[in-house]
Amino acid sequence: MSAQQLHLAVLPPGANGPAGPVGPVGLDGLTRLARTAEQGGFDFLLLPETAPPGPEALTALGALAAVTTRLGLAAAVDPALHQPYDLARRLASLDHLSCGRAAWSVTAGSDGATAAGLRHGRLPADADRHAHATEFLHAARVLWDSWAEDDLPADPADGRFVRPGAGTFAHRGAHFDLAGRFTTPRPPQGHPVVVRTVASPRDLAAAAADAEVVVVPYSGLAGARALREDLAERLAAHGRSPGELRVLTAVNWLLGDTPSAARETTADVAGTPRQVADALTAHVRGGGSDGFLLTPHPAAGPLDEFVDRVVPLLRAGGAHRTEYTGATLRDHLGLAKAHRPSRENAA
Repeated sequence: MSAQQLHLAVLPPGANGPAGPVGPVGLDGLTRLARTAEQGGFDFLLLPETAPPGPEALTALGALAAVTTRLGLAAAVDPALHQPYDLARRLASLDHLSCGRAAWSVTAGSDGATAAGLRHGRLPADADRHAHATEFLHAARVLWDSWAEDDLPADPADGRFVRPGAGTFAHRGAHFDLAGRFTTPRPPQGHPVVVRTVASPRDLAAAAADAEVVVVPYSGLAGARALREDLAERLAAHGRSPGELRVLTAVNWLLGDTPSAARETTADVAGTPRQVADALTAHVRGGGSDGFLLTPHPAAGPLDEFVDRVVPLLRAGGAHRTEYTGATLRDHLGLAKAHRPSRENAA
């Protein structure tokens, strides 16, 4: 049996967390970051949703889909700022345009100032934000499931029209009452991969119910194992197994040429390339997580430094892929294609 390999994802420079601002990074900078991450065999790039002057996440990721071939493309989007039909269609479109590499990081951190630009100018009450986001996600999945794999002809030239009833959906809940026809065929992955970030017990409960990737804060190995045990119990309560969820630890990193060069730092993982590679490998193989979301550290160099100096050591030790073996983000993460209920159950 081969040694366990870790998963890697990255936030752009200037981001202060999975829902933080991108800052002044433009398309050229994001393109370089995406291509560097792909060269390093990363699973995905996570782009936060921002107010100006940062780029809108899904628009930017659509552009990055054209300059990458394997890297997963994840957008952090707060459901409170959107409507289910529109966001589900944009995410499905990104999955189609990227040939199955889209992901949605479901966040709930927007403030009233951001909401002021909305038509209604309001957000769900704090106590209701998690329930609103959970139902929004369920509604999006209903929309994605409204198409079957064979609702469109395999070859448009064969003369067969779209199957009757394709795209028909209905969802009625506490927050949304939707019915109609979804105009975007089923995404290549079934559903874009769903990511949740854990900052509270309520976040952990939501992740256990519906996430496929969960991002957790950095902690020691004992604390990380305890969190995974808690998460496994929560998954079981929903009829899910740990194999249906990938746990990524959010870490910032700093490299030094000598062991003492990065000693005085607030970085979670700091040291020589060898020390950083060994620490990441030990955390994963010790059961702390399945991999890492690399978050920016003010003193760290560009991602090129990590890819050039740390990734080769991870690969040499069998802890990271030397090449992509699949085409979709679910392939990279070792997750199955999203199951579609029968048409009767989907409605």
